[in-house]
Amino acid sequence: MVALGSTACRGDDDTDVARAEVGPEGGTVVSADSVLTIAILPGALEETIQLTIERSDDPPEVFGPAYAVHPNLDLAVPATVTYRFPLPPDTSQTAVGYVDPDEFAEGRARWRPLPLGRVDVERNLVTGVDSQLSLFYGLLEDVTDIPDPTDTDGPATGGGSSGSDGDGTTSRGDSGTTSGDPDTSVGPTTNSSTTDPGDSGSESSGGETTGPGLDCDNLPMGPLMVQEFMFTGTPLDDNAEDMTFSSLGSIIVRNGADLVQISPAGNVTTIPTMVALPDTLGLRWTNDGNIVAAAFSGELLLIEPSGAVSQLWGGLAIPNGVYPAIDGNIFFTDFSIPEAAFIDGAGTMITELGVGGVVAPQANGIVYDPDRNFVYYVSYGQGILWRVDVTDLGNPGMPQNILMIGPTSMGDQVGLDGMAMDACGNLYIVDQNQGAPGSLFRVELDAAGAPIGGAELLVEAFPDGVANAVFGQGPGWEAYDTTLFLVGLPGRIFMVDVGVPGAPTAVTG
Repeated sequence: MVALGSTACRGDDDTDVARAEVGPEGGTVVSADSVLTIAILPGALEETIQLTIERSDDPPEVFGPAYAVHPNLDLAVPATVTYRFPLPPDTSQTAVGYVDPDEFAEGRARWRPLPLGRVDVERNLVTGVDSQLSLFYGLLEDVTDIPDPTDTDGPATGGGSSGSDGDGTTSRGDSGTTSGDPDTSVGPTTNSSTTDPGDSGSESSGGETTGPGLDCDNLPMGPLMVQEFMFTGTPLDDNAEDMTFSSLGSIIVRNGADLVQISPAGNVTTIPTMVALPDTLGLRWTNDGNIVAAAFSGELLLIEPSGAVSQLWGGLAIPNGVYPAIDGNIFFTDFSIPEAAFIDGAGTMITELGVGGVVAPQANGIVYDPDRNFVYYVSYGQGILWRVDVTDLGNPGMPQNILMIGPTSMGDQVGLDGMAMDACGNLYIVDQNQGAPGSLFRVELDAAGAPIGGAELLVEAFPDGVANAVFGQGPGWEAYDTTLFLVGLPGRIFMVDVGVPGAPTAVTG
């Protein structure tokens, strides 16, 4: 299994070997048994390589199956390594382990822990980051009890710090942190803040919703807890109006004039673009492995992970929300024309959803629901949720006003902004509150796409301004799949666990 940005091949006589062509644009490679995932971010490699993963009995014994990886080389941007396997009862000292290729060649092979990203017990997931492609990866049960072949007095303590290990070698660290101590390794930390978390296990009393296999009628009710996702350099230098997850294992977001990527461990690196980007609003990952951005220059831009930038569609005023569908069409809104519309993935044809200006005032966030054949979008200052029947994409119906959402308290000004949809088919709408710390609503929809009651307030006020919301998705972010990430111009990223994964998108395919 290989994500967009790489090319896979597998021979008939080596079905246990996963192979992929991965280049400077990045890529994701998954072992044949889906246990080990390596996500290589854009800019990590200078040239294209053929990356292989296969099970191996060559390294020292380890808790989970070990995997050999080739080639072994340093990375300009650390890779995210995710290991999915039944975890030990006590996960306090569990980590993804690696064996350094140089030590193995010298007969001094030992397991060391990667800097820890996150352990998700419910999903049997452990995530780490690696600054190189190591020779072997495995799952460590206890990083405090790893035998050291160079130590005749007893077990090592997990590989030591990022300085000397006492044997003349240097272990893997990240930004000067200790790689052998999971308590001090690099990883995304969270600051709990705002609203009373309430009873996160309470039940929502809605009607029947979509989502086979999900408990869609028992979602946690508000108020929900808000946490802050901390990363290197928190916060961003504004212009972070929107963000997107990628199938390469990163968050992609604006940081001032730059486009950057953030790994699950919180490492931030710039994605150099071949031309200077204008200010942008909507930002989303497409099904062909690129980024589409709604630019203040009145165009939809296509940005490749390599940094190439091209115009996908022009002649707009203030394009705002964007939603690339899995089928390749790109739905968007224009705040100022105003209109809601979509173009095909090649940017050769546009189709308006209704009559611009009459039914799309201050059009903002937009979501496409292929299961019920509807497009939903909001009007910013009017507080209106619209629905358009697109059963016939070539001849969409007229938008219908299906819900009004007012200010959350006296003195607030409604400003409906970004939208997201969960796997149950419910909508999450950000009230940007005209620039003040905003709110988050959930609108439960029935199987016919109609609201069940009014908008439920999940978060009354964030610690800082928020504009757009997106579910955690992609390799390395599996532990966050029920988490809604929110960002706004102040450059801070907040998280709200809403108890249900996001709907399939171009990131997940």
